[in-house]
Amino acid sequence: MPDAHAWINGPGRAARAAAVAGYSPDAVADCHRRLRGPYTGTGSVLRALLPVLGRRDQELPGRHAIEILAAAPELEPLTGPAPETLTSMASADERTRWYSRYRTRRISHGIVDFLRGCAAAGPLTLCFTSVDHADPTDLEFLSLALRRLDPSLVRLVICSRGPMPQLAGELAAFCACRVVDDSGDDHGDGHVGQAAAAAFVDSDGTSDTPGQYHAYLELPVAQRARLHDRRAEELEASGEWSWRLGAIPYHREHGTAPGTAGLLAYRTAVNYCIGMAFYDAALELATRLESICDASSDLEQYYRVQTAKAQCLALLERPEENEPIYYDLLSRSASPKWHMNVSYALAMLYTRVLDEQRKDHRRARAHVNTAIAIASQLEDPDERAFHTVFMNNGKALAEMHLGDLNAALTLVTEGIERLDRELPPDRHRLHRSVLNHNRAQVYAALGRSQEALAEFDYVIGLDPSYPEHRFDRANLLLKLDRYDEAVAGYQDAMRLTPPFPELYFNRGTALAAAGDPDGAIRDFRYVLDLEPDFTDARVSLASLLLDLDDPQGALAETRAGLNVTPDEARLHCTLGLALLELQQPQAARDAFDQALALDPGLSEALVNRAVAAHELGQQDAAIADLATALSTDPANPDLLYNRGFVLEAAGRCDEAIADYTRALSSADADRAELLYRRGRCHLALGRTEDAAGDLKAHLAIGESPHEREIAELLAVQPG
Repeated sequence: MPDAHAWINGPGRAARAAAVAGYSPDAVADCHRRLRGPYTGTGSVLRALLPVLGRRDQELPGRHAIEILAAAPELEPLTGPAPETLTSMASADERTRWYSRYRTRRISHGIVDFLRGCAAAGPLTLCFTSVDHADPTDLEFLSLALRRLDPSLVRLVICSRGPMPQLAGELAAFCACRVVDDSGDDHGDGHVGQAAAAAFVDSDGTSDTPGQYHAYLELPVAQRARLHDRRAEELEASGEWSWRLGAIPYHREHGTAPGTAGLLAYRTAVNYCIGMAFYDAALELATRLESICDASSDLEQYYRVQTAKAQCLALLERPEENEPIYYDLLSRSASPKWHMNVSYALAMLYTRVLDEQRKDHRRARAHVNTAIAIASQLEDPDERAFHTVFMNNGKALAEMHLGDLNAALTLVTEGIERLDRELPPDRHRLHRSVLNHNRAQVYAALGRSQEALAEFDYVIGLDPSYPEHRFDRANLLLKLDRYDEAVAGYQDAMRLTPPFPELYFNRGTALAAAGDPDGAIRDFRYVLDLEPDFTDARVSLASLLLDLDDPQGALAETRAGLNVTPDEARLHCTLGLALLELQQPQAARDAFDQALALDPGLSEALVNRAVAAHELGQQDAAIADLATALSTDPANPDLLYNRGFVLEAAGRCDEAIADYTRALSSADADRAELLYRRGRCHLALGRTEDAAGDLKAHLAIGESPHEREIAELLAVQPG
C-alpha cells in the first residue's frame, strides 16, 4: 500500500497524463479555476464519486450535504437538501449576515471526512490536475487533505506544470515527487486554423496545447466572440450551476455582449460567491467585472462593484485596502444612501475589522452616527425604520467595545421593538434574528444569564438550523457549569455545520467536566486532527492524560505539539508537568525555564518550577519562585501552602507557620492539610500546646491519613 501521496511535476502535458494513468485513478479532476471557479477540482471529484457511492451508502452523502453542495451544488438530488437558514434564504436586499472567511476551511474538513467515509468500501486514488491554476478553495482543500488523508486509504495525485508555493510545505511533507520529462511531447493535437481556435474556446480558455491559443488570436474578433457565445449557451443549457462561477462569465465577457450579458454573468457570480464565503473568487470576479463596467456612464454599477470588492477585502482580513475605496465612493456622489452605507462600513472598519492596534471605537461611533442621521431622514417609512435600526445595531457594537454594555443593550432592544412595531412580521426576518442574537450576547456579557438563555432559545426558534446560535448557547451553559446541557447543545450544532475545531474543543471541555474523559479525549484528538496547532486542545489533552495517570501519553502529546508550535509557552509548561510525574525533576525544570523565557508571566510554570527545584533540593530557588508568584496573587492559599511546605523543608518553621496561618484565612483553603502542617511546625519548634491544638483541630475535621502518626506525636492512642 502507498505510504505517501504523489506529486507529478513537469511542463510536458502528455508526460503528465501518462504518469497519471499509471496510478489507475478512480477520478481525475481538472482544477483550473476558469472552469467552475471555487472548488472546481474538489467538486469534479465529488461529481465522479457520488453516483457510484450512492449505490453503496445512501446515508453518507446526506450527512455531508452542506459541504458537498457548497463544492458541487448540482449534486442535491444525490445528497438531499442542506439545512436552510434565514441567512441562506434571505433575499439579496435583506441579507445582513455574512459568513466568516473560515467557512471554506470547515467545508474542506467536512469533505475530507466524507472521503474517509467513502474509503470504507475500499481504497481510492484521486487525481487533481492543473493545480497550479486552482482557486484558493481547492488549494485549501488539498492542503488539508494531503495532511489528513491516509494515502493507503485515499491517495491523492497532484499534477502541475511547475512549483506551487501555496502547497510547498504539504507537497514536501506528504508527497513523493515525480518530475516528468517533457521530451518535446507537446506537438499539438492535429487541429489547425479555425478548428484549433474552436478547441481553445471549448476548453474554456484553459488549453495549453501548442498552437490553439495562437490560432484563436488569429481569428477575427467577431468570430471569436461568436465562438464564446456558442460555448456559453452550451454550458448554460447543461443546468450545472457551477459553470456560472467560472467559464460562463469568461465566455460572456469575451462574447458579443460583454456590457450586458457579461455584466450580468459576473454580477451573478460575484453575488453567489460572496454569499457562500468564496471571497477570493468573488474579489477576482469583481475585478474582472470592474474592467468591463464604465464608471462614467453607470455610477450605480461602479458603486456595486467597489462595495463588493471592499466587502471581500474586509472579510479576507485585508482591511487596510478598504479606506481608499470608501473615500473614493464618498467623493463620487452626494447620494444620501451612499454616504449612509459607506459611513456604516467605515464604522465597522474601525470597531470590528482592523487589527487591535488600529481600531478606534470612538471614530467608529462618529461614522455610525453619521449613518444614523442619514437613515433617520429617509422618506420611505419602512426603509427609514429598517436602516435606522440596522445602523443603531452597528453603534451597539461600538458601545460594547467602549465598555458601555447597558447602552448597547438599550440600542438593540429599541431596535427589536421598533421593527416589531413598524414593519410586517415577514420583513427582515434575518436581521430580526441578528438583533435577538446580539441581545443574547449582551445579556451574557452583563451576567444576566437566564435572560441570555431565554433569548438564545427564542432566536433558535426563529432560525433553528443556524448552528452558531446553538454553539453560543452551549458556550454559556458551559460557563454556567451546566455540562450535560452544554454537551447536548454542542451536539445539536454539530448536526448543522461542517466541522470546526472550537466546536469539538468546547464539547471536549464539557465532557471532561461532566466526568466523561474518554469522550473528551476523542474530541481533543479530533480537534488536533483538524488543526494540529490548536494549542488549547493539545494542552487540555495532555493535562487530561496526566489526570488519568498517563504521563507517558502526556509527554508524547506535548512533544508532538512542540514540533508544530515550538515557541508555545504552555506546551513547555505541560511538558514540565509530565516530566515531574515521570520523576525527572531536572528535565522538568529545564522545560519550565523555557516556558518562562517565552512567557515570564506564566504562573503555572513558575509554581511548578518551584516544585522541581524543591525535588532537586534547591529550596532557596523554590522559595524565590513562590515569592514571585505570591507577589501577583498574595492571598492565594495554594501558593501560601506551597511556600510554607518548602520553608518547612528548609527548616524555616517560623516563616512556614506564617504562610500556613495566612492560608487558613481563605475560605478556599484545605484546612485539614494546613492545620496538620502547621502543627508539625509547632512541634518542631517545641510549641507542644500550639501543636496539640492544631493537630486535634485537624482530626476534628474528619477522617485523616495521619491519625496514627498524630496519636504517636501527641502520645495518645488512636480514637
